[in-house]
Amino acid sequence: MTTYHFVGIKGAGMSALAQIMFDKGFCVQGSDVEKYFFTQKALEDNGITILPFSEDNIKEGLTVIAGNAFKDDHPEIKKAMDMDLPVIRYHKFLGQLIEGYTSVAITGSHGKTSTTGLLSHVLEALRPTSFLIGDGTGKGNPNAEYFALEACEYQRHFLAYSPTYAIMTNIDWDHPDYFKSEDDVFNAFESFGKQVKKAVICFR
Repeated sequence: MTTYHFVGIKGAGMSALAQIMFDKGFCVQGSDVEKYFFTQKALEDNGITILPFSEDNIKEGLTVIAGNAFKDDHPEIKKAMDMDLPVIRYHKFLGQLIEGYTSVAITGSHGKTSTTGLLSHVLEALRPTSFLIGDGTGKGNPNAEYFALEACEYQRHFLAYSPTYAIMTNIDWDHPDYFKSEDDVFNAFESFGKQVKKAVICFR
């Protein structure tokens, strides 16, 4: 069985995803800076190994999940590519993972995290549910029927997802370092909405 190595495992989404894979019974480890972040507590509570960044962490038998904060020239990512190991970006891996579930993606310029948390709580009370929340909270129920996830629009990363349903909390011009205009933001959300399989609930 492969070991999933998360480059930037203390990131909010990465930490949550690592917890999900651990709960599902996979071997999980990761690396990051040595500074303490609140997102590492759940990882430590689960006994998930967190290593300081080093290309020596990359060995045969790993599948590398690359955090979006790190470019391909990061020493660990570069070494993994040089060794022809599988290297998958966070959002693309998550997009693959939700296939096979009844998935609900929560997106919007504001309110994603709290809405995902509320929805996860409700779904979990009704059916076995896995969830990924943007505050670093993740749960991978081995018997999950539903998967609730926070879907970030930054750099159009949410276009890696084709969920069963989507909730759009609102649409506003955010991330001006990436989006050129309000129309650019609307176009991104429109493209995402077209990928949703069944229904979009949109608040405007």
